[in-house]
Amino acid sequence: MQWDKVKNILIAILLTINLFLLGNLAVRGWQSHRRTSELEANLRTLVSARGMQLDTAFSFPEDITLPELSLDRSRADEEKIAAAMLGEHAERTEQEDGTVRFESDRGTLEWQADGNVQADYTLTESAPTSASEALEQARRLCSRWGFQAEQAGWTAEDTVVTLTGSVAGLPVHNRRLTLDFSAGDGSVSLVGLWSFGTPYTTANGISITCSAADALLQFAAESGETGKIESMTAGYRMQTDSSRRIRLTPTWKIDTETGEYLVDCDKKTIIGEEN
Repeated sequence: MQWDKVKNILIAILLTINLFLLGNLAVRGWQSHRRTSELEANLRTLVSARGMQLDTAFSFPEDITLPELSLDRSRADEEKIAAAMLGEHAERTEQEDGTVRFESDRGTLEWQADGNVQADYTLTESAPTSASEALEQARRLCSRWGFQAEQAGWTAEDTVVTLTGSVAGLPVHNRRLTLDFSAGDGSVSLVGLWSFGTPYTTANGISITCSAADALLQFAAESGETGKIESMTAGYRMQTDSSRRIRLTPTWKIDTETGEYLVDCDKKTIIGEEN
């Protein structure tokens, strides 16, 4: 009998503690939601004062901390793609700045040290005449040549197709390839910025907090743009340092009704338009 009383008391205490914890969690969640709503309302007011507006569908992203990453240039992968595109016996020349050029009767391919690539390729099949045909043919060509991307994204407008891909699960905003079939001479041109291999952190690598509010206010203050801001996405930007090492720098991409812009998370500087 005595044990039944003790057991009931313990159950009542546990229920009381659980109710207290649930109530505390609910209050914190409500307070967090209220702070987010107040911050977004204040940001809308401040952005509006700069001549811009947040779109009604704009979703304010959470802050995120990202490490700076590095990538090594892979000449082996570059040469594999050149062989797949232009043939095993393509002529190879290298310039002092690290640019490597391949050429054959199928076309030309040029890789720069910072990851920029451009090529002209003679098609072995009819050139596409619509966005759907261009998208299908671009997929086949990129697969045949060896361009691969984690979580690849494809967009097509008329006969121009763009391939994008993420690194470490996050988008690299300026890592993209554009295939243009519109020349009308049976060829396709390829241009863009690309990378290979797995990114890594260095011994002196640092982590950078990407503050959405800071980036948004900096953009509104300095961009000189007017109109609507539609969305913003945290990710990386490929760039080359003084030692020609490719780095992935934490960067916001801000989409507006007139174009896409990049804002460096660390320096809070606008990198430029990425159309």
